[in-house]
Amino acid sequence: MTLALFWRIEPRVTKSAQANRYEDICEGRTDSTDYCIQPGVYEHFLAAFGDESPIHVDDHFARSRGFDRRVMHGAILNGFISHFVGMVFPGRDSLLLAVDLRYAKPCYLGDVIHLETVVTQKMDSRRVVAFDITMTNTTQNHMAARGRIQVMVKSQS
Repeated sequence: MTLALFWRIEPRVTKSAQANRYEDICEGRTDSTDYCIQPGVYEHFLAAFGDESPIHVDDHFARSRGFDRRVMHGAILNGFISHFVGMVFPGRDSLLLAVDLRYAKPCYLGDVIHLETVVTQKMDSRRVVAFDITMTNTTQNHMAARGRIQVMVKSQS
């Protein structure tokens, strides 16, 4: 079972990654998709990395520290970015090089995250594309995170 089955909101028509050639990517292009922090995502994250800090696994503890309930790991949002880059845009020929992500407010189990990117720069000598990224928690109606990513696109010409 792949984690992607738990992440995407829209039904998956195909398991194939999108393929966008570097030459066809233009500055200013925007792309987006929605993800949900479902129990399977959370459980797989705990199983893979073992970060069982009480703020992430104990509702009572998290409430005692001023949160609504246990806070989801910020790295789950990074996983959504990785999926987006490799499967949505630019897709199969891309490699995530850098992520600078600033978390604004916590996310909780069941929250829907709207991920949106804007191409801000292309560096032809290395075939690298820079994106601004915004992650909006549409369930809680707030900004979850924002930042910048760099992606190498190694498509065949």
